[in-house]
Amino acid sequence: MAKKKKTPEEDVNVFAPDVDKNIRKGSAAIAKILKSDPEGRYIRDLIECHLSDVGYDTHDDLLTALALAFDEDVGQTITFPLFANDPIMLVEYERLKVPERVITFLRYLIALYGAKAEHATMCMRHPEGLEHTRFSINCNSDGEVDEITMGLVNASGDSITITDEPEGYLFLVYQILEQLSSIEPDGADCDTEITDAFEKIEAKLENKIKNRIKEVHQ
Repeated sequence: MAKKKKTPEEDVNVFAPDVDKNIRKGSAAIAKILKSDPEGRYIRDLIECHLSDVGYDTHDDLLTALALAFDEDVGQTITFPLFANDPIMLVEYERLKVPERVITFLRYLIALYGAKAEHATMCMRHPEGLEHTRFSINCNSDGEVDEITMGLVNASGDSITITDEPEGYLFLVYQILEQLSSIEPDGADCDTEITDAFEKIEAKLENKIKNRIKEVHQ
C-alpha cells in the first residue's frame, strides 16, 4: 500500500502536539457530558460562578474547577478559546476533528462569557493596564477649548480623572509618541504613522512655546 503523503494543510500545526492530544481528549469528554446535559448547564454554572467576580486568579480558579468537576483536558479545551475570546481559534479545533456539537457549544460559551473572560485575562496579565478612557471638553465664553478632562479606568477597576489645558495634553501625547518611536513596529505603515503624528505634535508644541515667549516679552 502506498504511503499517504501529507498535504500542506495537514502539515500546519497551530498547537503543540501535546495540546492537540489534550483538545481531542477534552472534546470527546465534553461530547459525553452534552449527551446527559444537552444545554451544558453544569459547565455554564461553573463558568458563571467564577466570572461573577473577575480578578487576578479567575483563569486559574476556573481551570481548576473544571478539572475537578470533569477532568483537566475538559478544562483546557474550554478555557483556551474562552479566555482568548476568539471563536476563530476554533477553526483549529475543527482541523483536529472536534465534533460539530462541541464546536457549537464552545462558540456559544465564547458568545456568552468571552468578554468577561478576556477581562479576566487582562487582570491577570496587566492588572494596572488601561481598559476604559473618556474625554470631555470645556470651552470658555469665546467658544475656545479651555480645559480637557480625561477619565482613565484600569483593569483592576481603579480610576483617575485629569483636567488640564490642551497644551498639557499635547505634551503628554508627545511623550507617549516619543516612547512608541523607540519600539520596533510590525510594519512600515505603522512606523510612518507614528513618525507623522510625532512631527505634527512636535510642531504644535514648538508654536505654543514660541507664542508663550512672545506673550511674556510683550
